[in-house]
Amino acid sequence: MGGAEPETPPARARLARRLTMRASNPAPGACFHALLAAAILALTACTQHAPVASARAGDCHVIAVSSNDWHTGFYLPANAFPADGALRAAFPDARWFAIGWGDKSAYVTGTNPVNGFAAIVWPTASVLHVAALGRNPREAYASEYRDVALSGEGLTTLITALEAELALDGQGAPRFVAEGLDSRGSAFFAARSSYHAFQTCNVWAAARLRDAGLDVGWTGGHLRPSSLLNRLGRTAPSACPPAAEGLR
Repeated sequence: MGGAEPETPPARARLARRLTMRASNPAPGACFHALLAAAILALTACTQHAPVASARAGDCHVIAVSSNDWHTGFYLPANAFPADGALRAAFPDARWFAIGWGDKSAYVTGTNPVNGFAAIVWPTASVLHVAALGRNPREAYASEYRDVALSGEGLTTLITALEAELALDGQGAPRFVAEGLDSRGSAFFAARSSYHAFQTCNVWAAARLRDAGLDVGWTGGHLRPSSLLNRLGRTAPSACPPAAEGLR
């Protein structure tokens, strides 16, 4: 009494037919979510990079990641760049490069409400700032920096990305935009990537370091240089491991 009546064989047959029809004719919303999931997985697969080896004894190069409280930059020895590459050709006497990337208008002329708003609202043109130095930029500048160790593969990946970022003219030279910020020898060169809300200067720099094999976490979370440098301080080696450690 009070309990549900047992299903009859015809009732079970009708239920089975409904379930079969539902499985073979999913709701439009289910199709949409399935397609969306497939698209996300495909996009993730396309944007993933092959793992890059970490620095180890006998295969280690120490570079510096710098901060001026607004921009993240790289301090790199000039001889790490191809001898016939665009930067070495533009600055043949350089022993070191200090390199940064950012929005063209804000980086070259300084940030103001107009170009600051434009750089966030829609994609804008970008530039690389390259300073060519005769001495180590760690000593030449007063900026904060953090040393990080890369493998040979990691360093090559970073250098290749920086060279590829340069927009070249018909003769294969970097497209000059303006004189740089360092009077000792620097320039702004046109870059290929667009600056926008999801690719700021610090996010861009974090992505280059990630591709070079460092653990930077979520690149989009580094809105300020301090965030990236703090992360590197926790996850990235700051010196090459001793030979004995590499043999363990």
